[in-house]
Amino acid sequence: MRNKIIYTISALVLTGGFLFWKLTPSVSKETSDVRGVMTGKLNYVSTTNTNVDKYISELEVQVKENPSGSSLYNMLGAAYLQKARETADPEFYSKAEDNLRRAIELNPKNFEAIYRMGTLSLARHQFTEAMEWGNMSIQLNPYNGPINGVIFDAEIELGRYDDALKTIQKMVNMRPDMTSYSRVSYYRELRGDINGAIDAMRSAINAGAPNSENTAWCMVQLGNLYLNSGDPVKAEVQYQAALTEYPMYYQGLLAMGKLLFIRNDNTGAIQFLKKSLEVNPSAEAMIWLGDVYRITGQNDKAEEQYQNVRFMNTLLKENGVDVDMELALFEADHNTDLDEALKNAASSLEKKPTIKSYNTLAWLQYKTGNYTEAGKNITSALKLGTKDPLLYYQAGMIFTKLLETEKAKSYLDYALKINPRLTELYK
Repeated sequence: MRNKIIYTISALVLTGGFLFWKLTPSVSKETSDVRGVMTGKLNYVSTTNTNVDKYISELEVQVKENPSGSSLYNMLGAAYLQKARETADPEFYSKAEDNLRRAIELNPKNFEAIYRMGTLSLARHQFTEAMEWGNMSIQLNPYNGPINGVIFDAEIELGRYDDALKTIQKMVNMRPDMTSYSRVSYYRELRGDINGAIDAMRSAINAGAPNSENTAWCMVQLGNLYLNSGDPVKAEVQYQAALTEYPMYYQGLLAMGKLLFIRNDNTGAIQFLKKSLEVNPSAEAMIWLGDVYRITGQNDKAEEQYQNVRFMNTLLKENGVDVDMELALFEADHNTDLDEALKNAASSLEKKPTIKSYNTLAWLQYKTGNYTEAGKNITSALKLGTKDPLLYYQAGMIFTKLLETEKAKSYLDYALKINPRLTELYK
């Protein structure tokens, strides 16, 4: 579950023309209607294209000409949010915030700006604040689908999984598009329904998006789902499709680097990971490149990448991003500063009782020899049924120490069948 932000089902009937959903695997039969989050395929098509850099330039000119236009500041803030996503440069968050706050100052009822402040809070891992902004905006416009997306994401990252299911069902019924379908996919993945997650992500891709980067992102996520289900061939098809759609897309390059590593092509992996970093200096690519360097005996180059990760985390913190859990996991994976990382992981769990937080704390407890507590927390991390190979590998290692041999073997067999090189990455 490393470097990835991921998302108890109760059966109920939704009234007022809404739909019934239940905890069952997704059916394979194609449907033309919008089905429940936990059942059925989802289908919708709408495609448009814009260029975010050109859009920002045009809006900046318009803002200068009309400095009292709340809607213009809102649109410029939204464009900077998109730019931050495309580049992974956290400095764009500050520019987004400045414009969005100015929009709200000019018009306190500008629900779109308030909603996007929620989106910004999500990007900064400030999930309680995201909930607050989301609730403020939905009071102004209760029938706006994207606002429910902000609330859903915050609920997931605060561990409120039951509430999140209700929110995403509401969102997909209101607005069946890429943003809702990709969240449906995420929720199904969390619940261990990989086939259902694949179906929903396919629908997200078919729905299209305002720019090619969002479509490429969905293609990479679909590839990741195939990879985690043990189908690297289909995964590669999606990664290549993403790079065809958006040729220098750093997430696609990163994904190809990971895939080549799994296939024991270290040279090819390094080439793709370096290319990803040339386009976008993301911490995830730095970690992967550092790990491949370490495994191939290039320790000086590995340490250089690890230092870059620490610098990047400092930059993220300076721009308001909460990276305590991510940094704790990084230190755990590399056996450095474990005591401080353990404190950060425990603090993160208090603020965000998610399966990711339980997983991170369990792994640190394993690394520091507290196997009993690690066993309790990894069990909590597994509670949703998420079938993540790395989660299963770490669970297997913990249960090995607890002498629960059968359980350990089951988890390790699953994980290592999908990625046999996990033992080289995480020891």
